[in-house]
Amino acid sequence: MKMKMKMNKFILLSMIFTLALLAACSSENKASNSESGKAGSGGNLKIGVVLKQLNTEYWKIVMAGAEDAAKELGAEVDFLGPQAETQYEQQIKMIEDQIATGVNVLVVAPSQPDSVIPALNNADQSGIPVVLVDTDADFKDKVSFVGTGNLKAGQLAGKHIAELLKDGDKVAILRGQMGSQTFDERVNGFQEALADKDIEFIVQDAQHDREKSVNILENILTANPDIKAVYATSDEMALGAAKALANKGKQNIPLIGFDGTPNGLAALQDGDMVANVAQDPYNMGFQAIEAAVKAVKGEKVEKRMDSGAKVITEENVAEAIKKINGNLGK
Repeated sequence: MKMKMKMNKFILLSMIFTLALLAACSSENKASNSESGKAGSGGNLKIGVVLKQLNTEYWKIVMAGAEDAAKELGAEVDFLGPQAETQYEQQIKMIEDQIATGVNVLVVAPSQPDSVIPALNNADQSGIPVVLVDTDADFKDKVSFVGTGNLKAGQLAGKHIAELLKDGDKVAILRGQMGSQTFDERVNGFQEALADKDIEFIVQDAQHDREKSVNILENILTANPDIKAVYATSDEMALGAAKALANKGKQNIPLIGFDGTPNGLAALQDGDMVANVAQDPYNMGFQAIEAAVKAVKGEKVEKRMDSGAKVITEENVAEAIKKINGNLGK
């Protein structure tokens, strides 16, 4: 009987010890999980970057800057984007997927700023900070907007080409998709800078597409053989415009591009453009990741961060190309 009582006591003590050990392990795991969710914990900080698309030079430079910042700050970054900037519904789904995945912070370049607001609100309600890059949106809970002052940059383009125009001249403008605040501002700034010249603007939506830009500008030139200048609000469209001018034998018409991508600057260097308004997409990507990491850490972030823009001409194009090649590790 005594032996049986001793055995039961031993079993009871073993069970108590085991339960205590399991509780300690559970507490340790919870602490570990809590630490891994904190900002600055190396690769455990996950940043979802949803861009307008991934396969153009401009966005590749944005990604290069973001990737370098992520490496420097010890964060993991996941890049997503549709095949074309017009596929904003697909972009919204990608944002929702990142929210469901549970990233620590989102960096978004909205294709359609108004349409993306519900998804950004969902992120905020899920406790996920949002940094907007390249294109701003009327989202009051954003951490920051990092990008070019597109209205001022458009004005730079207009001021540069103003001396080549006179009152009453016709100017063709190839713009990105209607409803995009980025392209609205680039067009508006350009037109404002030429307001005193009574210019006739022929504006066409080329959807930020090179091939479409070729066809659209050829049609404009056929209907308006007296066009005196062409302004394209992205380098993809500017490169299409250059091809259209060559096809029509009108390379003498001045063309100004926008973005400062390697191909755009190469076209400028070859004489296919008279100027290019260069953004700093590398800096844009880098600053956006810096802002994202600060947001998760609870550090102060400026609500508006201007990544800069300047006019590139044949005088400084070689220097601009060298800088981009350095950013891309070439």
